[in-house]
Amino acid sequence: MTNPSQNSFFSTVAGAFIDLSQRLLLLVGIRSVEHTEAIKALTDLCLAQSARRARHYKEKALPEALLQAFTVEPLAAGDVRFVGREEGLTRISSALELWRAGQSTMISVTGLQGCGLSSFLLQLEQSVGSNGTFRYSKLTRRPYDINDTLTMLSEFVGFEQPAKNVEELLGRINELPPRVFVIDNGYFLSCRVMGAHAAIRVFGAVMVATQQRHLWILGCEEYAWRRLTYIYHADRYFTDRIQLAMFSGPDLDQCLALRQQMSGVLLNSKMDGGDKELPDDLESELPTLYKLSNGKPDLAFFYYLGGLQVNPDNKQLDMKSVSALDFSALKKLIREELFTLAEVAVHGNMTIDDHRALFRSSREESWLLLERLYQQCLLDKDETEEEPRYRLVPVYSEVISRYLTSTNYLY
Repeated sequence: MTNPSQNSFFSTVAGAFIDLSQRLLLLVGIRSVEHTEAIKALTDLCLAQSARRARHYKEKALPEALLQAFTVEPLAAGDVRFVGREEGLTRISSALELWRAGQSTMISVTGLQGCGLSSFLLQLEQSVGSNGTFRYSKLTRRPYDINDTLTMLSEFVGFEQPAKNVEELLGRINELPPRVFVIDNGYFLSCRVMGAHAAIRVFGAVMVATQQRHLWILGCEEYAWRRLTYIYHADRYFTDRIQLAMFSGPDLDQCLALRQQMSGVLLNSKMDGGDKELPDDLESELPTLYKLSNGKPDLAFFYYLGGLQVNPDNKQLDMKSVSALDFSALKKLIREELFTLAEVAVHGNMTIDDHRALFRSSREESWLLLERLYQQCLLDKDETEEEPRYRLVPVYSEVISRYLTSTNYLY
């Protein structure tokens, strides 16, 4: 939905483009104001929302094999598309040795949304071995009371019936053979709703109390981890923290090249011979894709797929210059909208009731604010859910988070 002031703004883009493009490129993470002709145009933010993105790719008639190769879903253990992260995997191996030698160990793995945190955690099964020692689970909701915590942890460790109290849970967990418990989606432990603090403290206490027998690994998005550290001093209880960064230029190049090759889809572009494995058109766009995505894989995939079009003559894919997303809407937000985006960034996702409880507003006020941000394409949601969970649009969540940090709404 666009208001008159936005229409007026977009109508003057052509005349004021140089200044706008320089500020835009700085906002999305490019350190220099120099840019090529390839990234002068601006792309609508809404094309990156999950449902609209799927429709957009369908309208472009992109091959299904290509879309599968460039999936943004977490990669299972052993998936050949998993690249990099050698340092993190080495540190996990060292932690496993210490734990097997009898040293109490707890590990947190953190990173910005979209860095590949879940894929990294899933690869740990190969380090641990598939002999029943490894158990991966995901939080899917927040624990609002101690009974929630007991139920969740009982499910995570494999109990058919939840423990009735903390003492029973501790006893039953410590009777299990030594195991590695990996818990993903730790952002669900970030909750400021009244009454949830006890539930979250018990969750952490069970991990600490059983760490001499079991190795706990918690995966948590960066801003949620900072909140957990600020409120609960969570960092004091973990023996190591592995912080995953976005991809380096070479790692992103390898990621894109590998997925393109795996798709089996040909680009309508020449190869200059030698040992080159990539078409010239893709290779020439790699520096631009890295600059625009700031090393964020799913954003690089979005820009890359957005630059492809089916050639009507030979049905192969042509690569055109990619266009930068237009983040100017961020600068028009009011205080309440910016605070809402910041809390969504910390909590990972937020329902209308979550927002209402946090901001002490009416349900109608919370719905209106969240829905407006969704219509502006700064939030995303699953439209099929009866009670939608709003989240930052995953593809460019890191750009929004950095903007909120620079304006002191997120820390």
